[in-house]
Amino acid sequence: MGYEALIRAAWRTGDFRAAEAGRSEAGERRRPEELRRKVRREVEAIIVRDAGDAPCCFSAHEEGTMKLAPFVKFREEKFGAVLFETRSEKVFTLSPTAAAVVREVVRGADEGSLGERLREKYDDPSGRLVPEALAFLAELKQRGLVV
Repeated sequence: MGYEALIRAAWRTGDFRAAEAGRSEAGERRRPEELRRKVRREVEAIIVRDAGDAPCCFSAHEEGTMKLAPFVKFREEKFGAVLFETRSEKVFTLSPTAAAVVREVVRGADEGSLGERLREKYDDPSGRLVPEALAFLAELKQRGLVV
């Protein structure tokens, strides 16, 4: 049983013990060293997946530089990304374009450079990308997700 399946089972049942991790796919008990390797691989995968949060946490504060609020987590997904606000436990699903805006915030963009950074990376024949990105950024600030 993988890490994600364990988490889902724990939330569903309220049982947060990892007894199922000690069994192989065939239902046989795993040896302790095999179980440690499996858990280590899964924890390393989690670290790699969540490493995108690090720039937000470790960037030095500069005047005008935006960053995600301390209680907000950003994770990219196949469909775009999610923002998780840990205080209220709200999850915001982001389109690929919204994810690009948040990614630039995490990388240290300020409000003035955000539009230029997006223009450099994405083709925008309609000219709507920057105004919509700034409107989205204003909404993130209004909700307290970006400071």
